[in-house]
Amino acid sequence: MNYPKPEQDFSSVHSLIIRSVSSQVVMEAVNFKLFDTLELKPASLKELAEYFEFDELKLGSLMDLLESYDLVQNNDGHYSNTYLATEYLVSTSPLYQGLAMGLTMDFCTEVIRDMGELLKGKKSQRDDSDKKWAATDAMEGTAQECLSSGLHTTVDAVSQLPGFDDFRLMGDLGGNHGNYTMSVLERNPKLNGVILDLPHVAPLAEQRCRDNGFGERVRGIAVDMREEELPLLDFDLIFASHVLYACRGNLKPVLEKVAKSLRSGGWFCANHYAKTGSPMSTQTIASLEVITTFAGYFSHFIEPDILEQELKECGFGNFRRTWSDSSKGIMLVSAQKL
Repeated sequence: MNYPKPEQDFSSVHSLIIRSVSSQVVMEAVNFKLFDTLELKPASLKELAEYFEFDELKLGSLMDLLESYDLVQNNDGHYSNTYLATEYLVSTSPLYQGLAMGLTMDFCTEVIRDMGELLKGKKSQRDDSDKKWAATDAMEGTAQECLSSGLHTTVDAVSQLPGFDDFRLMGDLGGNHGNYTMSVLERNPKLNGVILDLPHVAPLAEQRCRDNGFGERVRGIAVDMREEELPLLDFDLIFASHVLYACRGNLKPVLEKVAKSLRSGGWFCANHYAKTGSPMSTQTIASLEVITTFAGYFSHFIEPDILEQELKECGFGNFRRTWSDSSKGIMLVSAQKL
């Protein structure tokens, strides 16, 4: 056969397909607690294979892959965790990300499974996606993710807002796990919080905060920000993290509701992915958008210029911008109700 000679290099696409197994390998290693085991003491490949009852050859290739991603290190034939794995992949670590990783993997799996029908608009994942947030694992997964996505920087910025020490009531829009509410309340002992979330989420969020020692300082109020007005409680602060994107196609009505719920001079803080100035690769940004849009949402990104313009039209000013997680391109936009 007289096949044509290739003019383009196909290796980048080929490598993409080959590397698609990598995320599943890391997730599997987390699930069978490989990193927990290595945290106790270094182990040889033979010792690991015997302990887990794995095939030594196959486990060896898995360990090589983990080493290539700087998750394990091999010193004279004995594997141990890197600092990265110790901090995020050991289940007893306070910054453990296992459930957060699993939550993202579940979204990816569903998108891959139903991609054809979703692409043709024959199926919608939105209702299923919204229901997930009340599941215990999903709530704890998003709680874990915020710990690795700039929680401390975000809370620092919020606590530095003018008049913060005089704030008495905070609303956490789509607050879910309540980590942001609890962390902000720790900075101001006179501040109380209200988690504003869907009816099947709010009671669980309130209970989670109680279980974490916040007693009567946090309560949950059921509200669907897309269809209902927010409670008119003259909030000093309304905070929203990774939730406004759910209304990205029709954002202004939600911002008008936020304005009504804030006292004059109160602050609104929105924490979301932004493409402008983001250090994330174009491939990562595009992949995140595929997951988000196929899951039934408009976009996972809110550009600060767009958000500030719509906030301005709703009576806000004195804008502030802070990269709450500069490595992931997550920006906190703060605005004061004039």
